Amino acid sequence: MLGHNLELHLQSFLSGVPLSSTSVILFVASATIAAVLSHLLYNLFQPGLVGIPGPFAAKFTDIWRLYKVWQWRFKEDLPSLHEAYNSPLVRVGPRMVSCSDPRAVEVIYGFHTDFKKSDMVKAMAPIYKGKKQPTMFAAADNKTHAQIRKPVAGAYAMTSIMQFEPFVDGNIQLFYSKMDELFIRPKIPCEIHNWVQYFAFDAVLEMTMSRNLGFMKAGGDVDGVLKQLQKDLDYRGIALAMPIIDRIWRLNPVSKFFKPKQSGHFAMRCKRILEERIEQEKSGLPTKRQNGPHDFAHRFLEAQRKDPDISDGQLIGYMQANLIAGSDTTAVVMRTAIYYTLKNPWIHKRIVDELDTYNGPLPVPFRMARFQLPFCGAVVRESLRKHFAFIGMMERETPQPGIQLPDGHWLPGGVVIGMHGDLIGRDKGIFGEDADEFNPLRWLQRPQELEEDYKARLNVMNAHDLAFGHGPRGCIGKHVAEMEIYKFIPTFFALVKPQFVHPKEPWKETLRGTLTSTISKSVPRARAGADDNIGGTDDLSAGWEEFDCSDRSPFRGCQA
Repeated sequence: MLGHNLELHLQSFLSGVPLSSTSVILFVASATIAAVLSHLLYNLFQPGLVGIPGPFAAKFTDIWRLYKVWQWRFKEDLPSLHEAYNSPLVRVGPRMVSCSDPRAVEVIYGFHTDFKKSDMVKAMAPIYKGKKQPTMFAAADNKTHAQIRKPVAGAYAMTSIMQFEPFVDGNIQLFYSKMDELFIRPKIPCEIHNWVQYFAFDAVLEMTMSRNLGFMKAGGDVDGVLKQLQKDLDYRGIALAMPIIDRIWRLNPVSKFFKPKQSGHFAMRCKRILEERIEQEKSGLPTKRQNGPHDFAHRFLEAQRKDPDISDGQLIGYMQANLIAGSDTTAVVMRTAIYYTLKNPWIHKRIVDELDTYNGPLPVPFRMARFQLPFCGAVVRESLRKHFAFIGMMERETPQPGIQLPDGHWLPGGVVIGMHGDLIGRDKGIFGEDADEFNPLRWLQRPQELEEDYKARLNVMNAHDLAFGHGPRGCIGKHVAEMEIYKFIPTFFALVKPQFVHPKEPWKETLRGTLTSTISKSVPRARAGADDNIGGTDDLSAGWEEFDCSDRSPFRGCQA
């Protein structure tokens, strides 16, 4: 009937017969419906994807995935979808496939792959002076990514990152000072999930620009920066699921007239600080604390002097990536470690037992945390595995003319395929039969396990650990995040003995992956002698030797 009416209206129009207003409306409506149906049918019968199972609605439109992301169900439902369809491939969009086969990790993300990032990355590019700025994360192809990464790669090398340790030390020191002042001495509950984020922000801000916004000192948001960041991340989560939203809203030149001015917006703050730093360097004013290391901003500006093709907008992209990836994502991992440690008393006890044998300074130096506290390190690794900090899949676009996956499936070129860290991290063939559980012991050598067998097992897990990405597009800031996390977790449990106010309540996840409820109501209690081991100075050049463990150390016969 629809096709017949459309044909009659079209014949009348072509023959020059005037159409009534009703006929025009019917013609337009019929044509629109026909176009929509044709588009939906085209989506449904995409070549090479027809035989891949998945939710019926997802085969027609990305709105299904958008709805799941909005409800914070996408990453939670992925494992059950693969189980329900008993398939390593599940169609989650008209031209998008989720893959759970760990053998495909190297094929999709390896160093010798031709896969490029999908349109998802367009929603992640910062805007400066009305234009998208190139960033490592938002670069679609490996060549562009390498060009952006190369000028600043040295700043992220482990030898360079070690110079930033005083920045982290000073912020851990301030964190404990505020815990003691506001919660431990008054004996009141602490919303620890917020304070972990305050610490992560202040620490990465100091590493990036030798200053912080004072979240810990204020005990909350400053100038609405965190509130705005949370809105940005919520928006990005939605835009990643349906990139056309970003083109319609954020990149629409008309929309700027309807957006409120955001003085606390990250990009604007980065711009102001960058301009200040440029003026400081031109005038010869000091840009670092006395006896302190040069920050990332200095190294970015140094890279620009060597390569004038690096624009100010690209510098802001570097800085903004540091602030977002090094703060919110890092905070998620630290919350995860604290939550599961307190939910599993045996883990908490084993951490304390390990710390009882530790005789080093506080905060725990990064090298000691990595190599002398194996169980604490295993808790960090397990937290990274158990709670993938990124909301979406690591999307890639198949190269032309197509690719054959390890399970035999052939995908044509231009199909978006992705893996999610939570999905691969639950693979029992890689991480053991208890992969659904939080068990740090999987990262340690088992009793009676031969050294060579342990190394082989560990190598397999490492090869499938997607916490910091994989291959040439792996996270450049991995060592920055590791320094914050590896230092914070053992120092936290060395100085504080927290407990839940409502231990039976499960945690809750929001769109950003932050944790509320139980963990937000933990009560910190200082471990015995904690005040003897950490001070209250803001001088980052102060050595930590004065805070070395003593006979009153929290590691010696500590009690609540």
